[in-house]
This record gives sequence, structure tokens and C-alpha cells, in this order.
Amino acid sequence: MLVTESDTAVAQQTGDVEVLSTPELLKLMQQATIVALEGQLPDGMITAGLRVNIDHLLGTPVGDEVEAIARVTRIEGRRIIFEAEAYSDDRLVGQGRIIRVQIDRDQFLDRL
Repeated sequence: MLVTESDTAVAQQTGDVEVLSTPELLKLMQQATIVALEGQLPDGMITAGLRVNIDHLLGTPVGDEVEAIARVTRIEGRRIIFEAEAYSDDRLVGQGRIIRVQIDRDQFLDRL
């Protein structure tokens, strides 16, 4: 993603500097978990976020590109555990562990 002014801590009211906000970093890392699962789930199954533990290690200014990658490290029943990292150029911007749970899409929607 290209960091824009709307992605900054100032714009999202989570800080007072014009750098990528932590919520946007988390969103990018969550998106990477979805990409890592593409084509891997049985029909009718989706995942939902369960737990997140990330470290935002480096500020990333407007105009810089940030890319996140995630890989499945373990599956425990319905829980899928990922290690995720985000980079700007060769600099590690964030890293952490994200857990998603596999659920039946129709059952989930019926409970809403």
C-alpha cells in the first residue's frame, strides 16, 4: 500500500505525527492473512479475527510503500495462527502474531 495522508495517525486521531497509523498497519497485516488463505478453505467456510498481537516498530511517512506478508505457522482445530510482517523497502515496520478462527459463513450470518 502507498501511505496517504488519510492513513496517518493524525488523520485517524491515534497520534500527532504524519506517519502510518497502527490501525492501518494492523489492517494491512490482517489483509495479508486473508491472502495467505486464498483457495485453502472448504466451501462455505470463512475466517474471523480472534486475537492480534503486533509490534509497530518503525514510523512510515506519507508517500512510502508498505507491504505485509503472513504465513500460517500452526493450525489448532478451528484456530489458524499466523506470523505476519510488514516492510517498507527493506525495513521491518511491524511484526506479530494473528489468530483467526474458521467458521461456517451461513451459521455466522444466521446469528447476527
